[in-house]
Amino acid sequence: MIDENKLIIKNNFDKELAKEWKELEKDSNISIFQSYDWNMHWQENCNHNFENIILLYYKKNKLISILPLIIYKKYFLKILSWSGFPFSDYNQPLIRNNYSLDPLDLKFLISILSKKFRFDVIHLVNNINNKIFDLNSYKSNKAYKLIYKNQKSYELMINKFKKKINYEENRLKKKFNYNIYLNPSTNKKLEILNFFVEKKMEQLDRTNAWNYLKIKIFKDYIFKLEKFDQSKISFSCIEVNGKIISSHIGYILNKNFYYIFPAYDYLYKKFSPGNILLFKLIEFYKSKNFEDFDLTIGDENYKKSFTNYKIDLYDYINCRTLLGLCYMLSVKLKVMLKKLIIQKNN
Repeated sequence: MIDENKLIIKNNFDKELAKEWKELEKDSNISIFQSYDWNMHWQENCNHNFENIILLYYKKNKLISILPLIIYKKYFLKILSWSGFPFSDYNQPLIRNNYSLDPLDLKFLISILSKKFRFDVIHLVNNINNKIFDLNSYKSNKAYKLIYKNQKSYELMINKFKKKINYEENRLKKKFNYNIYLNPSTNKKLEILNFFVEKKMEQLDRTNAWNYLKIKIFKDYIFKLEKFDQSKISFSCIEVNGKIISSHIGYILNKNFYYIFPAYDYLYKKFSPGNILLFKLIEFYKSKNFEDFDLTIGDENYKKSFTNYKIDLYDYINCRTLLGLCYMLSVKLKVMLKKLIIQKNN
């Protein structure tokens, strides 16, 4: 019963929160983006001018869920959202194994939050678990992963691309002094970080996409990945003649690999260095007995090629004020227009 439930709200990452969070991690099914270490790294580098709202939800005096939220301002609006923007690909509460949250739980949590904090709208994006939400949620995005235990589909994918990847790799080997690093030195990791920022900025400008790396706190977040727990992060690259031409920075958690920050030198595009590195990483983590190779969010064609499992992601939006209603209607209008454009193009 809801009457037996209790909510504790924290605004800071303290030792007590770290202890409770890490204990819950061990007994829940989470992605890297719900881990304490990942959230702490985001807090230390990106949480500027946001109000932390970390919910610890208890049932019968047992902690069953943690929801890492923030309140941020957008013009005159106050928006309640997940923490982690713009780096969290998957959002969901931490939920203890053998427990679940449903719309009644969400209603209970929001009712308490509404009495303690002012916000105009709730906007929770890229949710994996849609069961907690009511009819105000809608399908918003896709993510892709390669599940290694699906042996037949894995082998079909490997056999389909192996010949092409070997061909491209041999072209590089014949023309240049070629090296690949899947477990690089500390100095090489620093080179990879610099390469990623430089080439990703060029790519985002070239494609007229939002260049988040022009914002100092987000660029610093990337550079400080050097200090992230080394057991939970992966650096890799391909070099020709001592020069990096493709790189990747990803996360590791519970035998799952997260393909997050790829970059390549556009001058070497004809050699497909990004695909070569991706393929080598897939084989490498298969040899390490990993369970999943998670290509994460995004509808890029290469992700569809290197996958055998698709995940639907959902957004949830609900207004609390008239100003929030205007925001909610504008978001839903954009979603509707996007769907119409996709249908027209198909």
